[in-house]
Amino acid sequence: MTVQLWCSDGVFLAQVREDIIVLDVNADSYACLVDAAGWLTVNADGSLQVADDATARGLVAPGLAQMDPPVRPRRTAAPPSRELTPCPAVSTAEILRAGVRMAAATLAFRGRPFPLLIRSAQPSRSRRLPLDSLRLGRSVAAFRGALPWLPLEGECLQRSFQLRRLLVARGVQVDWIFGVRTWPFAAHCWLQIGDMVVGDSLARVKGYTPIMAA
Repeated sequence: MTVQLWCSDGVFLAQVREDIIVLDVNADSYACLVDAAGWLTVNADGSLQVADDATARGLVAPGLAQMDPPVRPRRTAAPPSRELTPCPAVSTAEILRAGVRMAAATLAFRGRPFPLLIRSAQPSRSRRLPLDSLRLGRSVAAFRGALPWLPLEGECLQRSFQLRRLLVARGVQVDWIFGVRTWPFAAHCWLQIGDMVVGDSLARVKGYTPIMAA
């Protein structure tokens, strides 16, 4: 008889072919359970099914899973099927305004451990504006225009953090998606609004299996 579990707080699992990838946010680490898809089923809501009690105890003991459902449901995101096309040109003033926001985001990013970055991505309570595709496209174009002028490491984590801060400040709520692939292992993160990829390419993110939405 199968046993139902739930991912522990801060632990996220995803199936990639026959393997199960584990993201432990609090430890800022990934792990791979090779060929675990044969005995472990992972659902989008964070619930798990395992074959028996012994297997369940093997997941609960190290803190990967828990017996009780979480207090708050996990965020999920729609499978990406399209991408935002930024405006071809924006004014220098728009780029400067975006640069100021991004510089502030850079200061907020540096030195902040991964768990705090994720907690800072909780849905904003600020006023949300109706989605305006043209305005959104201009915001992303301004972001890209400011990138060469700011001190960046070039990693997707920092870029997506900055872009998210810029968009949230303009009343746009986005999902921060983390994805993985294997053999060789790689991780990537990007932003989405519904099924639309924002600030990245659909072709690129399609190569990753989502493991967490923040």
